[in-house]
Amino acid sequence: MNRDDLYRIWKTEKNEKSLQQLPSSFYSEVSKILCDSKAASSASGQDRTQAAVSKKEFMILQRLGKEIAETRMRKIIEAVMSRQDLPAETLPKEEAEFAKHVAIHVGDYYRFVDELAERSVITEEKGATEPVEVRLEVVRFLSDFPAIIGVDLKTYGPFRAEDVATLPVENASALINQGVAKQVRFSEGIVSGL
Repeated sequence: MNRDDLYRIWKTEKNEKSLQQLPSSFYSEVSKILCDSKAASSASGQDRTQAAVSKKEFMILQRLGKEIAETRMRKIIEAVMSRQDLPAETLPKEEAEFAKHVAIHVGDYYRFVDELAERSVITEEKGATEPVEVRLEVVRFLSDFPAIIGVDLKTYGPFRAEDVATLPVENASALINQGVAKQVRFSEGIVSGL
């Protein structure tokens, strides 16, 4: 890939609504183009005009790479939010990993919204006087994590690595599945999971 290819990809990405198919090595190729351009801009033996042109070219290539990445990020988020499938072959490996993480979090949020809607229907059927029972689970955080809104609409956190907290089962399960927390089990006076 060369700088003309980068410009063509930038222009297509900006003008098309859908994600364009890119090779899995796209971002490493962009990085190579930027490194080569940076080396050329700082090469000795250039007169002032050549150095200025080389520096400007590097800045333009850098901007194109950044705009491609940001445009594609927006398209990935929009596709995930509208529950569209993203064919893996259209995404470079870095974007495929990003899309996977976004899909997990958006899926968790949609489940939360569905459960919330379901709970409000149940609450309306039972009457507003009966509280909705929320099952809780004890977890230990493996890393720092920001505050969350539980399915019971209470705020939990923020959490630091090694914090132990009691959370609604649905939230605890999502955090455990993401590898952020570990379930703490109690049996016969022995605590496991710590």
